[in-house]
Amino acid sequence: MKSKLNISIIIPCSTDTRIGKCIESVDENVEIVVVLNGSNKQVRDIVKKYKVKTVFSKKANLANALNLGIENSKNKKVIFIDSDCVFKKGAIKKVYKALDSNIVVKAKVVFDYNNWQSKIVAETRDYVNYSEPKPYNPFLAINKSIKKYSGGYYFDSNIYWTEDADFYNRYKNSKVSIKYLYSAKAIHPPLSFLQDLTSAFKYGIGKRIRVERKNSKGLGTHFSNIPDIVTKKSISSGIYYFVWNISYILGYLYQTVADPYKTKN
Repeated sequence: MKSKLNISIIIPCSTDTRIGKCIESVDENVEIVVVLNGSNKQVRDIVKKYKVKTVFSKKANLANALNLGIENSKNKKVIFIDSDCVFKKGAIKKVYKALDSNIVVKAKVVFDYNNWQSKIVAETRDYVNYSEPKPYNPFLAINKSIKKYSGGYYFDSNIYWTEDADFYNRYKNSKVSIKYLYSAKAIHPPLSFLQDLTSAFKYGIGKRIRVERKNSKGLGTHFSNIPDIVTKKSISSGIYYFVWNISYILGYLYQTVADPYKTKN
C-alpha cells in the first residue's frame, strides 16, 4: 500500500451515479470525503460500496456541501473535485506537493468529447477556463489557512452556482500564493449543448445573486472575447460562445425577476 498523504479529497454528489468512477480514479492513499448533497438512494447505495467518509446534507446546495466537506476533513490540505470527473494518474500527488509552497493550487480539467457538439463545448470550455486562468472549482486545492484571507469563511451558502468566484474574489487581493498546475489533470465527461447552456444559465443566476448581495458588480458577459476564441479555436466555438453568453444573460435576468432560490432580502 502507498504511504499516506495528508490531504483530503472532497467530492460533493447529488444525483450523479458516476461517483463510483470518480472514487476509483483516486490513485493515492488519502482521505476521501463524499458529501451526499441531497442525494437519492441510488447514489447513497453506490457510495456505500467504498471506504470513504460520508457526510449528509439534506438540501442540495453546493457551497454548503463544500463547507461540510472541509469541516469534516481531517487534513489541512484539501482537493475539491466534481463527482463526474476522474483523476489522471499522478495528478493528486502533484497537487499535494504543490500545496507545500502554495495556499491555492488550480489543476486542469480536460473536457472529453465524443461528437461534434461536445467537441465544440470542449474547445470553448478550454478557452474560457484557461485563456485567462482563474482558480475556480472543480479540481481546485487549498490549504485551510486560506480562511484568514477570505473573510473568515470558505464558501457562501447563500450564493448558488458561482460560489467559487465569490470565494476567489474575497482573497484575490491578499498575499495568497496561487499555483496553476496544468500538468495535473482530471477528465470531465462529454457535455451536450443543452447541458452546457444549462450551466451557463445557472452561472447567470449565481452572478446576479452576487450582485444583489453586493459581492460583485456588472453583468460579466464576455462577448469581446469572441474574435479571440475564433482565432485560437474555431468559428464554431465563437458562434457557440455567443449563444453561451446569451444563456448566461437569461439566467441573470431570471434571478432578477423570479429569485428561484429565495436569496433576496
